[in-house]
Amino acid sequence: MSEAQRSELEREIKNLMRTGKFVLGTRKSLRALLLGKAKAVVVADKILPAIEADVLHYAKLGGVPVIRFPGTSYELGLACGRQHPVSVIAVLDFGESRLGEVVKAV
Repeated sequence: MSEAQRSELEREIKNLMRTGKFVLGTRKSLRALLLGKAKAVVVADKILPAIEADVLHYAKLGGVPVIRFPGTSYELGLACGRQHPVSVIAVLDFGESRLGEVVKAV
């Protein structure tokens, strides 16, 4: 992923935080996937393999697109405007964010 694509992805994640509905964290995101509420999932690149396998498995079963954030969970947390690591974000409603379009372009 190029630097321009990464900055666009970060911008759309910030827009999602302002206008959309989402849940942060592995447990809540997995619950949203299992209940069929998630429309997309954002996953940090460097997370525990067990967590990554669970998220990818349930996303595949539900037909939910997985967006790879090219960075650590700390960087994803900063992109969300948080001061702590965020490994997984489940998108419940995109709001005014163009995150779905960015995914299709990548």
